[in-house]
Amino acid sequence: MTGSWRDSPLVRIVGSAASWFLFSLSFTLLYLVTFVVMALGGSCASGGPYDIAVQCPDNVNLFAPLSIFGGLIAVGISIALAQGFGTPLTTWAWPVLFVGLGTAFLAAFIFGQDIVGLIIGAFFVLMGLTPLVLELRGSPQRVFLGQFAPNGAQYYEGENARRSLMSPRAPNPDTAILPSAGSWILSLGIAVIAVFAGYLTALAWFS
Repeated sequence: MTGSWRDSPLVRIVGSAASWFLFSLSFTLLYLVTFVVMALGGSCASGGPYDIAVQCPDNVNLFAPLSIFGGLIAVGISIALAQGFGTPLTTWAWPVLFVGLGTAFLAAFIFGQDIVGLIIGAFFVLMGLTPLVLELRGSPQRVFLGQFAPNGAQYYEGENARRSLMSPRAPNPDTAILPSAGSWILSLGIAVIAVFAGYLTALAWFS
């Protein structure tokens, strides 16, 4: 009996790269949209039967919904295709989203003395960092390397590793393998290159 096509090392590698690229693209677009709306006074609108005080620019109307759906699809790709290989987007998506948007609100406080920006920004940063800290307590290695090799073998994570919300599978089975330097380079390299490519693509598309 043959395994699923999703179990191919190539599919896992492509899945990790595609998920990080799409998430970086989507988050950068959402971040840019946030700054545009904040520069307009914190709100804008388009369409409808009422008079609109502040009209949303076309790029806000286009990228606000696309960025949200794109981020969700990116996480789905990570779950369905990467399957625990590579720097886990499922672990990082929430912290990046909330800490990233939190910094935008904090910037509004710093440059505009907007107390609402301080409150919302601090709350978002706390929401983002809390699950990341919990995942790091489960296994720092897993947060950056992932739990599985491209061939599906599970990595050995150390005696103190334990289950976490995003990684419920028991760590260190008898068949676990030690990650090599190449394992780290592959996982982190894919994430870094894909994130940078998504960021540049978002900047070009948004403008």
